[in-house]
Amino acid sequence: KTAGGAANDESNRDNAQQQLHAKLNEENSTSDYCTWYLRVLTAAQMKSNPDRFLPFLLADETNMMMDIPTFCSREVEPMGKECGMVTVAALVECLGVKVVIEYMDGRLSNNDAAVGGIDIGSSGEVVNHV
Repeated sequence: KTAGGAANDESNRDNAQQQLHAKLNEENSTSDYCTWYLRVLTAAQMKSNPDRFLPFLLADETNMMMDIPTFCSREVEPMGKECGMVTVAALVECLGVKVVIEYMDGRLSNNDAAVGGIDIGSSGEVVNHV
């Protein structure tokens, strides 16, 4: 390809990425369906392997154990709920991917940067906690 052709390809790719980003950030649109689908996958993973996740579930107000179906109906399936470590681990296991969660709350990591994080491996285990 010529330099002009490569620049045009890059411009088209940037434009496509911008359009995808805009589409996935529209409220009541595609992003909501994607979020809902990921919530369903997470709940299904937790329900199919309850012994794996049950020890990590506590009811917020009472600190009593919560069963998986109750937890999923209250915390995983409804839109607008924050996700926690247990739900992220379930989704990671379901999809077979690795996730890095970064937080920017002023804590210093090993590299003296004000960014820390958690690596979650594809089987849901915490690989690295910075």
